[in-house]
Amino acid sequence: MENHIRRLHLERLTREDWIIAGVAALLVVDLLALPWFSFGATINVGSDSVSIGGSLTAVDAPDAWLGVLAVLCSAFLITDLAFERLLPETRLPSIASDRETTRYILACVAAGLIGLKFVLHVERFGELALGFWLALLLVAGLVALTRRARQLDTVGAPPAASPAPAATSEATPEPGSSV
Repeated sequence: MENHIRRLHLERLTREDWIIAGVAALLVVDLLALPWFSFGATINVGSDSVSIGGSLTAVDAPDAWLGVLAVLCSAFLITDLAFERLLPETRLPSIASDRETTRYILACVAAGLIGLKFVLHVERFGELALGFWLALLLVAGLVALTRRARQLDTVGAPPAASPAPAATSEATPEPGSSV
């Protein structure tokens, strides 16, 4: 078993990497499986009543495309993290100059898509179910975690060499003196 772990290079994944990947995976499950909108109605026909109801996930109508794009952003975030840590020699396209910023932007885009889905259906506020509220917490956590990883990467990087101030050959005049 230990040889398989070494062969997959799972020791390259830090605790923060596992947490980010876990939160992103939970967000994918939330968007695909948990109910976002709940609805129900009771129809009275004479003395009989029939109740109907159901629920819709984030990738169901209305505006399913927003949920699908948020799932793709989260899945790309997990994939990007896995490729960087487990296959560092593989070059992937990036949105920004470094991988941490790319993951941060993907998390922000997922948050924006979820926020847009909410704004487009704010009139259905009373129908929002557990999936939406959990996704709100998960995507906020994902943005915060990727932002923190991005900041730690820039803090941990060696500072860029700043050019030394140019030496002037002439002395600066004293205040009040004429040149």
